[in-house]
Parts: sequence; structure tokens; C-alpha cells
Amino acid sequence: MTRGRRRGVTMAVLSGALLVVIVTIVLACTPMSRAAPGAVALVEDVVGDSGEVSVYVVERNINVMPRCTLRVQMNDGVAEDELARVLERVWAAPGDSPCIVKSLDTASRSTVFGAPPAAMTAGEASAVAATLQRFDGVTVSVREDGGVNADASVRTGDFSDAAELVRAAIASAALEEEFGRVLWSMRWSADSGPYDDATVTSDSTPDPRLTDLFDGLAALRDSGALGVGYGTDDAALDAPIIAVKLNAITESGSTVVGIGLTVAGWDAEALAARGEEFALSSRAVEAARLIAALGDEIGIPIGSIVANGTVDLLPGS
Repeated sequence: MTRGRRRGVTMAVLSGALLVVIVTIVLACTPMSRAAPGAVALVEDVVGDSGEVSVYVVERNINVMPRCTLRVQMNDGVAEDELARVLERVWAAPGDSPCIVKSLDTASRSTVFGAPPAAMTAGEASAVAATLQRFDGVTVSVREDGGVNADASVRTGDFSDAAELVRAAIASAALEEEFGRVLWSMRWSADSGPYDDATVTSDSTPDPRLTDLFDGLAALRDSGALGVGYGTDDAALDAPIIAVKLNAITESGSTVVGIGLTVAGWDAEALAARGEEFALSSRAVEAARLIAALGDEIGIPIGSIVANGTVDLLPGS
């Protein structure tokens, strides 16, 4: 063998060895990318024709932890029992793969995600499926301690829509039966004036009396007692209440409600000059009396009613 041929063979051997080293390094540095196709296939076997599976991969880098997360998007029209079947099996579907199923979304914008267990029981999956389909836009997150956070929001209509939001949460009591503690957070707001809104936070299934409170506020708004229109810049005693903002917090079975009223035309200067008159004989004062009476009637005393952030309309509370 000539010297040139020996040199060529040596270079070929070295090139081949270098290629093996490079391939080995690349494979060692991309474990998530290599695991992703198999994990996707396993999850797709569970989901079938009921939805689609997508995957997001990040490989290890400086100050970056590797991750491989899968997301399931269910198709529109999937039946509740089919959704429950997928929920029961999909979390454990990747098996020993480093890839995990992070979230499942429905066509109605409802989502379940978080730190689910290796598998849901049939009862847990059924409770979650029913909740996801009961709301338009609820997020159910399974906590590491096995409990659940449920967050829902609606922007439409009037206070009667807030009542429906609470009813949907009450109808989802199976979540509490299956998972134990459920922390509810709900927000309703009107999509046009008057700009009423309500926030409900509860450490268990929400207080059913809130539905009567919201229906009563809707009726009060419809009656005209809170005024009509947006008023003027003048600080009139009969100025309309252009926003009712309610905050309800339930802890350990006790519900506390606070309400803020926004009255048209009454700015800080007007309140400083005529605040005493406003607190004695304005439309807002009469509205506060009606709201307080409504709370007493349904068994949820109103803790506070404050107008324009400064005037306490229930001074004896």
C-alpha cells in the first residue's frame, strides 16, 4: 500500500470515528426530542379520533431545564363520557417517557392542567369531564397535594349571569367529593354599561345563597332603582349608579360580601364639599338600603357598601 493510500485510509477511519462521536454527542444532548415521537404516539392511541396531540420540547442548556410537554385539544362535540375516558387514561399514557401530558383543552375553551396524578380514577375523570363541559371557559388545575383549583369567568349579560355561574359551580360539587378540597375563583362582568361585576372566591363549593343575591341584584337593576343611563358631570343626588362591584369570599362555611358603588358625577371635589349631604339623602343611600335588605332576606348580611371608594353607606356595619 502506498503512503498516499495509507494516509487516505487513516483519514477515512478518523472521519468515521469522529462522525460516531458527533452522533453520540448529538443523541446524548437531545433526549427530549428523541422521546417526543414515541410519547405522542402513545397519547394519540388514547385520544383516537376525539382530538389532536401536540408536543413542545426544550433541551437542556445553560440555565434551562429540559422538558417535553404534550397538549391534547379535544374536538368539538365530544361526548362527556368520551371526554371522561380520555381524562382517565391520558395522564399515564406516556409511561416511562420523560414527556408528560400537561394540559387538555375542550372546544369550549375549558382546560384541565397542572400536576395531575399518574392516572385519574374513573370518578375523578367523570367529575372533571362534567365540569369542563358545564362551563364556557373554566380552568381546572390539579395541585400537587391532590386538591383542585377551579377558575371560571364570564363577560356578558347582567347579574343573573353571575347567578348562573355560581349554579354551574354548585352543580360541579362532584369535584369536591372526588378530590377533596376545591378552591373556586369566579369572575362575572357586564359586557356593556352599566359596568357591574362580581368576584366569588370560595374554599369549597360556593354558597348557594349567592345565586339569590345575584338574581336579586339583577331585579334591582331592572327596576330602575339604581338609575338609568350614565348621568352628567353634575353631582346630583339622584345621579345613577353606573357600576355595582361585588366581592364575595367564603371561608370555612362563612360568606362575607362587600359592595362598591360608582355614582356618576361625584368626584373627589364634590364629595369633599357635599359628602355629608350625599351620605344622607342620595340615590346611592337608598340603593344601599335596598341591597342590605336583600342580603338580610336571603341570609347573607352585606358587610360593607362604599360609594365611589370613600363614602361608607352602611356606617353601622
